[in-house]
Amino acid sequence: MDINSEKQININDFYEVIYKDKKVSIDKETIKKIDNNHSFLIDYLNEKIIYGINTGLGPMAQYKIAEDKRVELQYNLIRSHSAGIGNPLDDASVKASMINRINCFARGYSGIHPSIPLLLKDLINNNITPLIPEHGGVGASGDLVQLAHLALVLIGEGEVKYND
Repeated sequence: MDINSEKQININDFYEVIYKDKKVSIDKETIKKIDNNHSFLIDYLNEKIIYGINTGLGPMAQYKIAEDKRVELQYNLIRSHSAGIGNPLDDASVKASMINRINCFARGYSGIHPSIPLLLKDLINNNITPLIPEHGGVGASGDLVQLAHLALVLIGEGEVKYND
């Protein structure tokens, strides 16, 4: 299944990847778009304040983060939200969420580095499934804990299932 910034994926695409082991690919133009938006964000940060990227969070939002601490802030944000409990979500649900994340990132509006969707693609294509607990919620969205556990894997600190 080819994911790109122009095409919408559908339920059959999910089915083919999750249950038929169809490989995921991301076209080069989409990666270029993601990279361009990431570069824009990095340049924009030098002049503007963006909540949670170069500021603290919640009541700490009024404080700007030193440039040399921005990456540490992002890592600590992931770590602090990785507080789920319970049984791991089933592999199909985790794979579906990874496909969905790639599809969202393919739009090119998030400002993320292109290595993120590429790593998610590689995890899917190599049948490596992050262990994401079924319970836990932070904030109104209800999925921050689960997404943090996924992100923990992307930074090399989470747990995965591979070959059982």
